[in-house]
Amino acid sequence: MEFLLNERSLYGQFHSAQDFLESLKPVIRCIKIIHDCSDLGIYKITNFHDCKITKDQNLGNLKLGGVSDELLRFKLSLDREVYKEPYWDRMPEHDLSQDFMWEDENVSATSLAEAAVTGNSLLSFQSDRFNDRMLTLNNDKMTYLVDSIHTPKYLLEQYYDSIHPDRKRILLIRYEGTRIDFSTLEDEYGVLILEKNEFAELLSTLDKFVQHESWESIGRDDGLEYKKYSPSSVKENWFRGARYQGKTIMKFRFSRVLRCYGYRKGDKFRVLRFERDHKISNYG
Repeated sequence: MEFLLNERSLYGQFHSAQDFLESLKPVIRCIKIIHDCSDLGIYKITNFHDCKITKDQNLGNLKLGGVSDELLRFKLSLDREVYKEPYWDRMPEHDLSQDFMWEDENVSATSLAEAAVTGNSLLSFQSDRFNDRMLTLNNDKMTYLVDSIHTPKYLLEQYYDSIHPDRKRILLIRYEGTRIDFSTLEDEYGVLILEKNEFAELLSTLDKFVQHESWESIGRDDGLEYKKYSPSSVKENWFRGARYQGKTIMKFRFSRVLRCYGYRKGDKFRVLRFERDHKISNYG
């Protein structure tokens, strides 16, 4: 499979260039994930730069004065994608003479119709019509389902087997904006020490952890056993040393023997280490 940039998701819906650039982060991250984690292509139409961003500006003539360096980087990243091959419309696979209908619109000769016939998926820009949803297209022969991707989380949920992202990236994206923070996870005791089934158990437990209403309800969850790590001596303290001074290390379980350690900072649980055999936990 491949991915197609959805030109129909840019139809002048943004009030300004600033608004458009601020909306780009999810799409730019999706593009980066696909390029970093796979050899899959991202296709687009050759005149993608003509897509309307605001009522009077298209992608190729955006006025960028006064925007931040971050937003300029988003624009440059998008330009690098838009102005290079591959272009699907140089050799389209769908019959351009056929009518492909989506929500009473004829979308023949667009990425929607091309994705329908080829079985590929769309990368869409910020729009309620296209954000992380399945689109239904019809022609006179059959009905097609086309996936429209906007956020990295949805991309990984739907296409993990095709993209094969590394586990740390999965955790960072899957739990972004939740009470779990993996930016502090130590590589030596990180996701690579877990077997495939253990990593699946971790994800299942983390989903449960972030869905709790409050820290109080987490503390009452007998399955998690969320509690303070309390080693019986300094020698047995897995987190001894100045690096952890002043931190109250907590732990919870994600299987009968597997444990996750970290500390709470504000409303975030900052993950530090995983333990596979419960030997550390036996002494604290």
